Amino acid sequence: DIIQCLLGKDCLGMEKTNTMSKLYFNDGKKNKIETQLNNINLSIPIKWKWEKKYNEDWHLTWQKNFKPVIINNKLAVIPYWQKNSKENIVIKIKPGMAFGTGHHETTWLMLQQIMVNVKPNMSVLDLGTGSGILSIAAFKMGAKIVDSIENDKDCLNNFNENLKLNNIESNIQYHEQNLINWDQFDYDIILANINKHVIKKLIPKLKHNKNTIILSGLLETDYISINKLFNKYNLKIKNKFTKGEWICITL
Repeated sequence: DIIQCLLGKDCLGMEKTNTMSKLYFNDGKKNKIETQLNNINLSIPIKWKWEKKYNEDWHLTWQKNFKPVIINNKLAVIPYWQKNSKENIVIKIKPGMAFGTGHHETTWLMLQQIMVNVKPNMSVLDLGTGSGILSIAAFKMGAKIVDSIENDKDCLNNFNENLKLNNIESNIQYHEQNLINWDQFDYDIILANINKHVIKKLIPKLKHNKNTIILSGLLETDYISINKLFNKYNLKIKNKFTKGEWICITL
């Protein structure tokens, strides 16, 4: 997870087994990735080998391997081909290139905190919405207004597909924009499951916000440096939650 995070957008995805992790990249990036791997300073050496994978129908591969995500026995994230689930809140997802199916620790943590913090008739801002899973969860928890911000053009189709799967047509507004340029923060809840560098740029913009902010996309090792920024801009930590090596913070 740490290596995938450090390699950023170059990494197309990851597959884990008991003995190794497979990271996927577009052809032609081998030299660039090897340079980055050699410059990563971890306590144990990184060992790797390359193999070429030919293109296939990844959606069919997802169908074979996608398992439902259940949170607190109350919320279920299921693939679109599964008819239903016994949980009270069900989110249907079409796995695509957009990050966010509920399987990653940060998305799981964010969903858990949405269940706790979002109440009926609240307004919610979802910064870096990706697949739209957090926006959909907020809406299903009763949010009256949900604005979803995303600058990755590849996310739009997947976002719209997921809204239709959950019978949501016009209740969630998608804004194609760099979230750093977004300047409206008068919402009951602000969500941001994004990387540390973007969060650090975002924090000064939130210094006057008096409502609840939920952040993830942060590693446990990021906590000390990110907490210094919270203190600098008078943002008070309410709770910190951990899953694996990842953390979620409510402010």
